[in-house]
Amino acid sequence: MAEVNKEASQRWRGQVRDVLNTVWDPIGGCPEDEYDSYVGKIASLVREGRPDRELLAYLEWAETVNMGMRGDADRRQKTVATVRAIGPPP
Repeated sequence: MAEVNKEASQRWRGQVRDVLNTVWDPIGGCPEDEYDSYVGKIASLVREGRPDRELLAYLEWAETVNMGMRGDADRRQKTVATVRAIGPPP
C-alpha cells in the first residue's frame, strides 16, 4: 500500500470541503463545517476511481434522503465537475 502524505491529503480534503460549501451548498449559508461529514465518502469514491454517476448518486442521497430536501441535478453536476477539477487525492 502506498504511503499517504497526510498534509497533502488534508489540503485536498480542504479543497473538497470548499467545493461542498460554495458550489454544492444545498442548505445555503451554513457554517463552514456543515458538510464535513460528506467529505470522507466523496474522497473514497474519487480515490477508488468511481464514475461520476456514483458521486452524483451519493450527493443526491445526501440532499434528498439524508437532508430531506429537493435535489438539484445541475448543482450536483457542477459539484462533481469541480471536485474532479481539483485532481485525484494524494
